[in-house]
Amino acid sequence: MGWLIALVVWTAAGARIGRVAARQPTPLRVAMVVAVSSAAIASTLAVPDVAGRLDTLAPTAGLSEIVLELAWTLFAAASAVGAVSVWPILPRPALRAVAVIVYTVALVLGIGLAGGVPVPALVFIVIALTAVVVTGGRHVAWTPLGRGISLIVVGSATVLVAAVVGLVRELSGQRWIVGSSPAYTVAAVIVSVGTVWVLVETWLRARQDLRRTDTLHSVLVTRFPEVVEGDGKGSTTVLRASDAVAHVMDALYLQAGAGMLDADEPKLPESTAERAQILARWIHDPVASDVLDTEWIAPPQGMSPRRWVLELADAYTEFGTSAPAPARADTADSAAD
Repeated sequence: MGWLIALVVWTAAGARIGRVAARQPTPLRVAMVVAVSSAAIASTLAVPDVAGRLDTLAPTAGLSEIVLELAWTLFAAASAVGAVSVWPILPRPALRAVAVIVYTVALVLGIGLAGGVPVPALVFIVIALTAVVVTGGRHVAWTPLGRGISLIVVGSATVLVAAVVGLVRELSGQRWIVGSSPAYTVAAVIVSVGTVWVLVETWLRARQDLRRTDTLHSVLVTRFPEVVEGDGKGSTTVLRASDAVAHVMDALYLQAGAGMLDADEPKLPESTAERAQILARWIHDPVASDVLDTEWIAPPQGMSPRRWVLELADAYTEFGTSAPAPARADTADSAAD
C-alpha cells in the first residue's frame, strides 16, 4: 500500500513539474512543485523498506527520520509561499523576496531538526499551514480550481492538526517525529490530488466535450472545410476541444451568410432550448429551413461559446435521431424547374 501511495504522489509531482516546464515558472507554480515533491519524498520514506535501506546505507543512524522531517518542513514552507502569492496586498516584485525568506527560514529550522531540536520547526509548520488553511478557505468554490483548492486545504489542515499534536507532545517532554503519524501520509495523497485536480478535470471535461460535439462538428467541418487549419494531430485534448468550438462557430457564421444576409427570419425565441432546436433543424437541412442570420448563431446573453455549442450539439444529436435526410440543393433546383 505504501508503494502505491508513493506512486500516486510522485505522479502528481511529475505532472506539476511538467506544467512548470511547459509554462513560465512563477513563485506559485514553483511552490506547488516544491510542496508536492516534498510530500512525495515523505511518502516514499514512509515505506519501511525504503527507510530501512536508507538507514543501512547512511553513515549515521536515523537519516530517514531526518529527511522525513525536513521534507514536511519544506512542504509547509512551499505551501505558505503559495498562499502568500495570492494575497492582493503583496506587490508582485516583493513576492520572490518573501519566498526566499520563507525557504531560508525553513532551511535553518531544518538544520535544527537534524540537530535534534524539533520545537521551532513544529511552530513554523503550524504558523505556515495556518496561513495556508485560512487563505485557501477564502478561495474554495464549486469550480474546478475551487475544488482543487479545497483538497489542498483539507490536506494542509490534516498536517496542521498532526503538527499541533506533535508540538504539544514535545512541549510535554515526549519525543515526536514530524511525519511519523499516518495522518501525514493521508494528507500527502489529498494534497497531491488537489494540486493536479484542475489539470485532470479540465482534461476529462475536454474529452466529454469532444464526444458531445463530434456529430455536429463532423457535419459542419465537412460542409465548410475552410474553417479548419491543419490536421490537429499534434494538439492536446484540451486544445482540440477548444478548436472544435471555434470550428463550429466559424462554420455557423459561414452558413448564416457571414453577416451579409438581411433575412426576414422569425423573432428570436426567449427559450434557449427552443432556439437550439430551430438551429438544429437549420443545420440539418438549410435548404428546407428558414434563412437565419448571424444574430441566431450568437451565444445567448450570459452563455459562453462553449456552453452554447454544447447546447447546439445536444439539440442536433437529438434532432438527427428522428429527422429525415436533408434535401439536396440539386434536387430542390430540379423540383423548381
